[in-house]
Amino acid sequence: MSLDGLVVPIPTLFDAEGALDLGRNAKFARGLSDAHVDHLFALGSLGEFASLTDAERERFQEVVIETVGIGTDVWVGCGAPSTRQAVAYAASAETAGAAAVVLVPPYYLHPPIPAVERYYRAVRSAVSVPVIAYNIPSLVGYALPPERVHALGRDGVLAGVKDTSGALASVRSFLDGRPDGFAVFPGDDAFASGAIGAGAAGAVMGIANVAPSLCRELVRAAADGKAERASELQALVDALVDVSRVGPFPSTDKFLANELRGCEVGFRAPYDPLSTAEESAVRARLEPLRERLRPFLGR
Repeated sequence: MSLDGLVVPIPTLFDAEGALDLGRNAKFARGLSDAHVDHLFALGSLGEFASLTDAERERFQEVVIETVGIGTDVWVGCGAPSTRQAVAYAASAETAGAAAVVLVPPYYLHPPIPAVERYYRAVRSAVSVPVIAYNIPSLVGYALPPERVHALGRDGVLAGVKDTSGALASVRSFLDGRPDGFAVFPGDDAFASGAIGAGAAGAVMGIANVAPSLCRELVRAAADGKAERASELQALVDALVDVSRVGPFPSTDKFLANELRGCEVGFRAPYDPLSTAEESAVRARLEPLRERLRPFLGR
C-alpha cells in the first residue's frame, strides 16, 4: 500500500431515525471507489467518529472495508482520549482490514507531549499497519510539534501525518526536516495543490465527497507537476469549499453530496439536516458553479 494520492474523509450516514444505516454507507463508499479515489478515511472528523458507539464503529468499518473495490483502500480513525481505548480501536481496525490507522492525539484533557509520544508508541506496538498522526489543534485543543512527530517517524512509530491546522505554513513545518519516506498530507482542501507542489504525498479532501473526479484530477495534476492545471482546478475546489461553509459542518457536506451526486445520506443529532433556509442559501451560492462542475460529475 502506498501512502500517497487522494484521501477522502467519508461521512457516516444514518437513517430517518438516526440509526446507523449500513446499506447507505456501503453504497456511498462504493461510489467513491468506483470514482477511483485512492483511499477512504473512515471515522474522521467529517465522519462524526465521536457520535458512534464501539459496536457501531466495528460494523461501520467492516462494511466500508468490505465494500470498496480494487484500487481503493480504507484508513480508519482510531484516536481516543485514552491510550488503552486508542489501542483497542486500532487493533479492531486492523482486524477488519484497514490499510492504515489515523490518530488524533488524546483530546479533552491535554496530556504532556511525552505522554502523547507514548500513546503513539503503544498503538505502533499493537498493529502492523502504518500509523498516521492527525494534527487538528482547533478540535483537539493543542498542536503536535513537528520535531516530535519527525522523531517518531525516524523511530518507525509514525509513517506520516495529516495536518488540518488551517495554515499552509504548518503543513510546510511538517514537510521541512521530515525523515525519508515520511508522508505528509494537508487536511485543508484549500492547500491541496500548494502542499503537493511543496512535497506533500497527496491530500485529504473532504470536498471529494461532493466532486471526487475534480479532486482526483487536481491531486494528479499537482503530483505530475502540471502547476497551471492544478491551479485552475484548485480555484474550483476553493469555490466549492466556500459553498460548503454556507451551512453547518458536516451536514452541509452531506447535503451537497446528495445535491450534486444524488447520494442518499442521513443525519444523527445534534448534526441535523439543513433547515429550509440553509438549503436555500447553499443552493444560491452553488448555482453559479453548476456549469463549471458539470464535467466532473456523473463519473
